[in-house]
Amino acid sequence: MKEKMEYYLGLDMGTNSVGWAVTDKEYRLMRAKGKDLWGVRLFERANTAEERRAYRINRRRRQREVARIGILKELFADEIAKVDANFFARLDDSKYYLDDRQENNKQKYAIFADKDYTDKEYFSQYQTIFHLRKELIMSDQPHDVRLIYLALLNMFKHRGHFLNKTLGTSESLESFFDMYQRLAVCADGEGIKLPETVDLKKLEQILGARGCSRKATLEHISEIMGINKKNKPVYSLMQMICGLDTKMIDLFGQKIDEEHKKISLSFRTSNYEEMAEEVRNTIGDDAFELILTAKEMHDFGLLAEIMKGYSYLSEARVAVYEEHRKDLAKLKAVFKQYDHKAYDEMFRIMKNGTYSAYVGSVNSFGKIERRTVKTSREELLKNIKKILTGFPEDDATVQEFLGKIDSDTLLQKQLTASNGVIPNQVHAKEMKVILKNAEKYLPFLSERDETGLSVSEKIIALFTFTIPYYVGPLGQQHLGKECAHGWVERKEKGTVYPWNFEQKVDLKASAEHFIERMVKHCTYLSDEQALPKQSLLYEKFQVLNELNNLKIRGEKISVELKQQIYQDVFEHTGKKVSMKQLENYLKLNGLLEKDEKDAVTGIDGGFHSYLSSLGKFIGILGEEAHYGKNQNMMEKIIFWGTVYGQDKKFLRERLSEVYGDRLSKEQIRRITGMKFEGWGRLSKEFLLLEGASREEGEIRTLIRSLWETNENLMGLLSERYTYSEEVREKTLECEKSLSEWTIEDLEGMYLSAPVKRMVWQTLLIVKELEKVLGCAPRRIFVEMAREDAEKGRRTESRKQKLQNLYKAIKKEEIDWKKEIDEKTEQAFRSKKLYLYYLQKGRCMYTGESIRFEDLMNDNLYDIDHIYPRHFVKDDSLEQNLVLVKKEKNAHKSDVFPIEVDIQKKMSPFWKELKERGFISEEKYMRLTRRYGFSEEEKAGFINRQLVETRQGTKSITEILGQAFPDVDIIFSKASNVSEFRHIYGLYKVRSINDFHHAHDAYLNIVVGNTYHVKFTKNPLNFIREAEKNPQNAENKYNMNRMFDWTVKRGNETAWIASSDKEAGSIKIVKAILAKNTPLVTKRCAEAHGGITRKATIWNKNKAAGSGYIPVKMNDARLLDVTKYGGLTSVSASGYTLLEYDVKGKKIRSLEAIPIYLGRVSELTNEAILKYFEKVLIEENKGKEIIELRICKKFIPRESLVRYNGYYYYLGGKSVEQIVLKNATQMAYSEEETCYIKKIEKAIEKTYYEEVDKNKNVILTKTRNNAMYDKFIIKYQNSIYQNQSGAMKNSIIGKRNEFLTLSLEKQCRILKVLVEYFRTGDIIDLRELGGSSQAGKVAMNKKIMGASELVLISQSPTGLFQQEIDLLKI
Repeated sequence: MKEKMEYYLGLDMGTNSVGWAVTDKEYRLMRAKGKDLWGVRLFERANTAEERRAYRINRRRRQREVARIGILKELFADEIAKVDANFFARLDDSKYYLDDRQENNKQKYAIFADKDYTDKEYFSQYQTIFHLRKELIMSDQPHDVRLIYLALLNMFKHRGHFLNKTLGTSESLESFFDMYQRLAVCADGEGIKLPETVDLKKLEQILGARGCSRKATLEHISEIMGINKKNKPVYSLMQMICGLDTKMIDLFGQKIDEEHKKISLSFRTSNYEEMAEEVRNTIGDDAFELILTAKEMHDFGLLAEIMKGYSYLSEARVAVYEEHRKDLAKLKAVFKQYDHKAYDEMFRIMKNGTYSAYVGSVNSFGKIERRTVKTSREELLKNIKKILTGFPEDDATVQEFLGKIDSDTLLQKQLTASNGVIPNQVHAKEMKVILKNAEKYLPFLSERDETGLSVSEKIIALFTFTIPYYVGPLGQQHLGKECAHGWVERKEKGTVYPWNFEQKVDLKASAEHFIERMVKHCTYLSDEQALPKQSLLYEKFQVLNELNNLKIRGEKISVELKQQIYQDVFEHTGKKVSMKQLENYLKLNGLLEKDEKDAVTGIDGGFHSYLSSLGKFIGILGEEAHYGKNQNMMEKIIFWGTVYGQDKKFLRERLSEVYGDRLSKEQIRRITGMKFEGWGRLSKEFLLLEGASREEGEIRTLIRSLWETNENLMGLLSERYTYSEEVREKTLECEKSLSEWTIEDLEGMYLSAPVKRMVWQTLLIVKELEKVLGCAPRRIFVEMAREDAEKGRRTESRKQKLQNLYKAIKKEEIDWKKEIDEKTEQAFRSKKLYLYYLQKGRCMYTGESIRFEDLMNDNLYDIDHIYPRHFVKDDSLEQNLVLVKKEKNAHKSDVFPIEVDIQKKMSPFWKELKERGFISEEKYMRLTRRYGFSEEEKAGFINRQLVETRQGTKSITEILGQAFPDVDIIFSKASNVSEFRHIYGLYKVRSINDFHHAHDAYLNIVVGNTYHVKFTKNPLNFIREAEKNPQNAENKYNMNRMFDWTVKRGNETAWIASSDKEAGSIKIVKAILAKNTPLVTKRCAEAHGGITRKATIWNKNKAAGSGYIPVKMNDARLLDVTKYGGLTSVSASGYTLLEYDVKGKKIRSLEAIPIYLGRVSELTNEAILKYFEKVLIEENKGKEIIELRICKKFIPRESLVRYNGYYYYLGGKSVEQIVLKNATQMAYSEEETCYIKKIEKAIEKTYYEEVDKNKNVILTKTRNNAMYDKFIIKYQNSIYQNQSGAMKNSIIGKRNEFLTLSLEKQCRILKVLVEYFRTGDIIDLRELGGSSQAGKVAMNKKIMGASELVLISQSPTGLFQQEIDLLKI
């Protein structure tokens, strides 16, 4: 090892980049290998497994369907062979052209080819498969065995869903009763009381009534339930069940926040899945359970509607067909009678909104057209209604059709999206009857084998069987193959059938493996399993974690009162607790005055958590649910219910086996009807973790501390308690050096794919730096960017919010809404203006009106922080900022709480603002709070700036902590760095280059170290010491002025403040940031994923061009894409460099390796040569290819190359060219960076008149011209002159055109040029008189014409690199 040196390492981690920097203690960059030690590692964000999982699930589903049909075929094979030996061959060959069919099947028919009965006779006899199914149900007369097979085959291809395994074939009322009871329980959990006495039989009939519009159905339901629109929640719930669009705010009230109050949901819309996910994210999983239960009831009614009162689905489907046929004939007659032009457009032309587009076919005017235009039934009916309303009103047929449109029964199809509600049992009921009838004339169906089952029984078992989800994919272990995504435990080898499933598969062992594999893991103790979300212990934790925040009149309640509320309000019923219920309880016990309002704070509108599982068990066990002896049993039941809840039979067996002596059959039946799902984020081991308060020293479990103190979880994990230490000790494995870490070690950390890639790339950088510098750093400063999903997003503009607020209040003296309407969105970016309207134009501390004309005068009006900036960084408009008058007797900005006389005077006004939604609950609490900050709170405010809780940051810290046990791993908050940049004018413009990642890593060291030295690792000790010795310079602090004073502790100085005598640390910082030396590298690796970038299968006409591959590569007869169509946009895993000879000419070319060939590591050179020999012969129109050799087997996309003197990354490939992406980062001065930021801001706000402090306009054509000339100079006098493509000449040649553009257009051009110099992506230069596809750079895949082409392999930091000349290798 080299002599040990002291250095700091800064890391700026994101999901597609890692910035890094290495400095000494004075924040000067260190150097190695002749380079400054800072840089950026770029990489593509890793995709989650979701997409691959979806493909895998669909592939398995298809494989299982093929396997089931194969078994059905085997069961019928001998019997069908007696009457038609080629029947199955014809079915299999039906997808091929005649000349591609098997030799014994060169004829035109696909199903029947008898002398007197062919496909023509079959389709004439049975217009649809449902006509055949209906006949086989209704008749026990002998039918051809092939017809029986075809009917069964159709059912096997459309088995229906298995969501309701308890549904019988006749006991619908019992199912409906259970469903309504579940709905009532879920509704009750959300505070919605359904009527107790309802005629459920009548309700069921109304839901399934045919020919009744959805609105009429709602009216009938409202009548029998005795509800109306005034009872919004219940009425809205019924509205949803009827399939109508429902506003979620009407159903869930305060659960819907301001941003989502307009969101609505309908079970009948095409975007239901997408909207449902948004609703789930808004209201949470527990409340969403009500939506799911309502959908069950809606689907129940929809199924009844589909069945139309018939006993069998096929009857209903045939009835739909006949009704459609008759209505179509009558409708055509009406159109012909009144409007011939409308008739032609509706029935003879393929365009949107027509019948032809609805059925996807038209044959008229001598032209046949298929599926070129699609239209929905809603669009069709809307169009028909519009035309019919122009026909005579007294025509009975017209009125009949208008009535059918209103009741949604006109021109229904047999196959629609609503078929998704049909359960397997409906089809199975038909299958049993068909087989029973067929057994009378097909004896083989009744024959039994050694299994004891008849062929009919096997068919039914095969049709109704599903593999339990806890068994998972069976894989191919019986063939000696491993299943990467399976966990099944076999009892014995051999093929698995439904009738030998339990003989072949060990259900209990598989279920145990499932639990180990699928159960989530604890956020804090990653080796421990998380508790079920509805576990008694986890729900207790959630309730206490909320309850411990409760305050009355601004002060935390006592522990005794907290426990009393828990027992009397939560534990007693196990139901959800509203704010009103809590207030009533407190008033009843004399803790609140009768008329006292708004005294209870700390919870937002009510409790989100409650003891739902306890409530369920109280309903079954009564008071025994509270007995300690039953706790373990209930926890076990909840666990099993969460794991096996979808398999009621398995759950019932498990309950009977373990608790059959303690639970009655009725209790077990009711328990299996209860729904438990989802996993919490904490484990039992974590909640029972022992720790102590550092002051008291009493050892308690974490859950007991939640019960016996008023701390929430974050409080208990702070430095005031030892729990976080205990967690660290339990999670810290044996020390492992960084060089020993592999990517496989990250698997056990349960990281998402993007975070895992980010962590691994970070480790590669740190490993390399440790190797280069010969020792570990003294401190590592880590900052992790938020993922998109974590970032706050304001969906409602400030103007829109104000408009909605004032719309809801009665007219006042001032027409506020009119004032707001007249202002632009841009105007409300002013905090003062926004607060002015949020406060109804009044000062928040005096209540006096603010003269609008003087609003922007900073000498008269100011923005104040309720929680002073001295103690906390909080610039939130919604929580902490208020607009006030500047007066001597006004509130002092560094004082908290607000003075009593101000509170007394202004409380009624503040309360009015809160009730009308103008200020938040939190802001109101801060304004009315009557006591100052405790030491713990002050320490907590500091701690917010020092602590990071996200999983990726925790993981990298854990790894680095193990690799460097003596190194301080310190979090650096992005907000602190951002504020530092703002204070010193260190602008960050992401679009100019990627250097900002390295800059942020460097600033993480500067800012992170300053905070670390100032507050140490224990902010509470700092606060106590500061209050004891306030005169000590080390204890002086103001969160808003961190860098105004020198920061020193002992002998260590972290920051030297600027003064008249000394430039301070900022001089060094600015000098470093002015350097343009960050090293930029990019991860390049073999690409994986789908074989094409698009899933569209193109028809034969489209696929006749080049670049298409067959849909099925393993079927020789489907290889001709000009006959069977194909796929395009073939994905490549990377490139191979080949050399070959064509007619004496030596060719060297980069050829794309398609992903479908397999992983490069498994591809032999012979396989690569064989594939490309065929491709190159075809490409060279059959000419002979000789001396074909591989020069370099694999070159990944995104590899760095130097091509003709310029640096690029290899991009994708077209037919003959390879796209090149810019890899040369352009540098800008501080002044230029600032100017570009102003340009971006102006474009975003469409405001170009911003002025500086001297009232000079910032953006000018003169400065724009200078920026444009910078690009010209770069193209003339730097490496950019070597850049390929037409961009250089375009920029230089278009200077005069640029000079004549307006300021706004110039700014837009400059913005796209700046982005182009960073990415090299195609840009739109039409405003400059150029192309909409400007800037594309590509090289010929045949590289012999290049003067230089060098492949550059870089290490993760860029400190090491290797060059390979691709023209010579």
